Amino acid sequence: MTAASIFKQRLCALARDDSGVAFAFTVTASLIVFLFGFAVYACGETVRRRIELQNAADAAAYSAALVQADTLSRIAVINRAMAWNYVMMTRRQMDHIVERWLNQVLVHWNNARNVTQAYQNICACHPRVEGAHWRVGVSGAGGGGEVVHQLIRLNGARNEWIPVLQAYANVGAAVNPESSLASLRESILSMNKAEENLIAGLKKRIENAVEFTVKANISLTPNDESVKNKREIRWHIHDLKEGSAYLKTLSGDENRFFGFGDFTGGAQKILGRGADVWLRQTANEGFKRDYVQTGSSLNAMWFTYNQIWWHSPSGCVFGGIHELPVGPVTGEAARDALFNGVAAKPKVLGGNFFRADGALVVGVSRPLNNPFAFIFGGREQSGIFSAFNVGGGGQTMWGVSAARAGYRLEGWREGEYRNRGSIADRENLRVTDWDAVFLPLREENTASPDLLESLAGKLGATRQFAGRDHFSGYSQLDLRSARGLLYH
Repeated sequence: MTAASIFKQRLCALARDDSGVAFAFTVTASLIVFLFGFAVYACGETVRRRIELQNAADAAAYSAALVQADTLSRIAVINRAMAWNYVMMTRRQMDHIVERWLNQVLVHWNNARNVTQAYQNICACHPRVEGAHWRVGVSGAGGGGEVVHQLIRLNGARNEWIPVLQAYANVGAAVNPESSLASLRESILSMNKAEENLIAGLKKRIENAVEFTVKANISLTPNDESVKNKREIRWHIHDLKEGSAYLKTLSGDENRFFGFGDFTGGAQKILGRGADVWLRQTANEGFKRDYVQTGSSLNAMWFTYNQIWWHSPSGCVFGGIHELPVGPVTGEAARDALFNGVAAKPKVLGGNFFRADGALVVGVSRPLNNPFAFIFGGREQSGIFSAFNVGGGGQTMWGVSAARAGYRLEGWREGEYRNRGSIADRENLRVTDWDAVFLPLREENTASPDLLESLAGKLGATRQFAGRDHFSGYSQLDLRSARGLLYH
């Protein structure tokens, strides 16, 4: 009997016998359970990757907003310090100008005294007593006539004694050395530079934070590595602006700048009586005060008084009184480089920050491969495992998240930060408490309609997605209306 005959008889016997029914049922049920297990694993793995992907996008957006918030907090702290330095610097500048002027007044007065004394010594026929027969000063009314020695007229309205001015100049030089003013000027310049550096590097720091966070939270799996057409994880920040796009230099409103340092009142109250009179704002960008000479400010004058005596054969003859005005000695005569201030350039937020320009929308994508791709090692997937292919294995899974720095004012509830609308001038950028806040894109009216469309292109995603069965082909995703389904 041949093998074929034996096999045929055996098949006929099995057909007449019902003992194989249980085996066939077991094999069928096992296959169904096996396939169900495959499906559970495939769905679970896909969901796990999706959760990991969204977590990475959320963490990246939040990290980017933290960098933004940290930058704004630092600028606000520098602004407050800059306001203090500006006030102190300007006060020192005013003291320096007055001291330089008084020193010039003393130099000119001493020159006038020496010339007057030398003139008196031309004739020695009569005693020449300082303060009696010759004088340098003004009358009690501030003019000539009965000149009072060492009394001079300041600013056209005030009489002062030369010894008092000398004592003031000595004290001023001791308590207000030029080195202190120079140090404050350097501090202003270094603060300007620090804010400029923070703004110039903001975009790069945000990009670095996003890149680091994405790499720390998501990576390709061994399954992703084994596919034939290997693709990488990608990320993109939508329309990321340079910091200079929404941070600008505050100018013009000096009182607002004073408020950064909690100073109140006008310039004369805060800086001193000369502010806005002979020390005026001149900066086109930021805040700076320079000395400007006016007719009645920092102005000193006096008279030289001489009794004229002539020597004659009959003795000394009184020839009358010779009186001449001297001056004026102005602040302009004492000018040096420190009479002009250095510009403080505090930065504040533009209104566009709370619109689209300040929003940080981060997209992250990863390849969506067959969960069983590792079995094939890059070969073409076939058989039962091909049922778990999505779009032929070339699809991309991607997620989006958005955040922005928000500010918190004193008196608000803990954890309450505002990141929409605008910020009052008084607090912009004076408040130092900033933190990252997620943006609900579904309600974010500042997000552009093509936001998802743009991100999809940058992330290597496609608007096509697989149909419900193998016969319906592909559908087109309407990314413009899809934004309505996003929460963050």
